[in-house]
Amino acid sequence: MSINMRRVCVIGLFTATALAGVVRAADRGNDKYKVAGAEITVVCPLTVGGSFEAKTKNVSGEIAPSPEEPGTVGGALRVDLQTLETGIAIRDRHMREKYLEIEKGPEFAVATFEQIRIDKLEGKATFTGTLLLHGQRKEITGTAELQQRDGRIRVQAQFPIRVSEFQIPKPTYLGVGVRDEIQVKVTLTVAPTPGLVASAAR
Repeated sequence: MSINMRRVCVIGLFTATALAGVVRAADRGNDKYKVAGAEITVVCPLTVGGSFEAKTKNVSGEIAPSPEEPGTVGGALRVDLQTLETGIAIRDRHMREKYLEIEKGPEFAVATFEQIRIDKLEGKATFTGTLLLHGQRKEITGTAELQQRDGRIRVQAQFPIRVSEFQIPKPTYLGVGVRDEIQVKVTLTVAPTPGLVASAAR
């Protein structure tokens, strides 16, 4: 057997072994992904025209395909609402204390996104999920674009929510109101947890 042929066989064997490890990990339900970086932007249109944005990078959580429900992602993503900033300190304080009422407890201080269903994990997709916000749990629907590279998945997503559906007091600032429908934009990168990487390497 030539040297080049041996190399091809060795590379093929290594690749097959690694892929088999990933499949075995998936079969055991170990294919979990952890948030590696994120930014949430909430676009708030004003009743008089124009808009302002509230942003945070404080997003955490782990997700994994659900073996019981194909197409569903288990786990949860959590957004720390105490870190939302609009660029104006007094508006930030009013948003957190008067409207989001974060002092009422975890279901107010943190927004949780779970029970995610998405039609594919590459390219443009639509998704649904359950959003727990201001103590209210509602289903949301949005669009996303996903890219997979080096084992990581990068997601850019957007979905609308109605403030009134979450029983948030109608926001106003200096006599100017915020429209009921706001847009949430998400830029998110998830990476395999160390356990999956180790399983794939064996």
